[in-house]
Amino acid sequence: MERNQSFEVEGLSSIGVHLAWAQLEIFADDVDKIQVMAAGDDSSVNDLRIEARENQLLVEQPQYGLSFNITESRWLQVCVRVPKHFDGRIRLNTISGLLSARKLSANEISLETVSGDLRALKLTAQALILKTVSGDARGEEIAAERVSMRSVSGNIILDALNAQTLKCNSVSGEQTYNMNGHFQSVEVTAVSGNVIITAPVEGMNVSLRSISGRVRTQGVNIIDDETAPSVRITGVSADLKLISIKE
Repeated sequence: MERNQSFEVEGLSSIGVHLAWAQLEIFADDVDKIQVMAAGDDSSVNDLRIEARENQLLVEQPQYGLSFNITESRWLQVCVRVPKHFDGRIRLNTISGLLSARKLSANEISLETVSGDLRALKLTAQALILKTVSGDARGEEIAAERVSMRSVSGNIILDALNAQTLKCNSVSGEQTYNMNGHFQSVEVTAVSGNVIITAPVEGMNVSLRSISGRVRTQGVNIIDDETAPSVRITGVSADLKLISIKE
């Protein structure tokens, strides 16, 4: 079964999508209205709530889609097309479903999963928030004033990252951040997951501390200058590595 609905952008300041096991794809496109397309079994599609309320577009599975008979064959995919000129707030979360976001430009973008994987491509925002528990997170070509990343056991890779401030926290997942330009500050905390950061910056104000893990720098000129890009990485048993790459 399929279901398609369109909504005028005027009067809407935010988009919220809250799903459970359904897969979610959202992207910006050359359209005038926000388009919500759902495909799946009849019950799942009919149960999906899609409505514009006050200044928010809301797409939601009832009770996050958890109250269903597991013996039934159910599937659901949700696709949201957003006009390129939409610059409001976008908040998306799934529990076990894959979350994929690309080419979005907004004031604030929040992407959150529990066990589902998270994919982010070509996102632009003042503030970008990424959260997973056990799902892996992969991002590329991200530009944001502020980026916040949190994970428990999921692996994180952010490539071509252009951010002024980056703040990340993980327990056991591997973390890799490849900065694409100059930045103000990077702050990363890890327990047992290893951390690798690369940046096209040579002179940095650096503090790398790990209780039992290895700490290494490559090509980095560590300087005592409060105006220089700041890197603070803390670990328990995690290996920490900071690499300076020439532009």
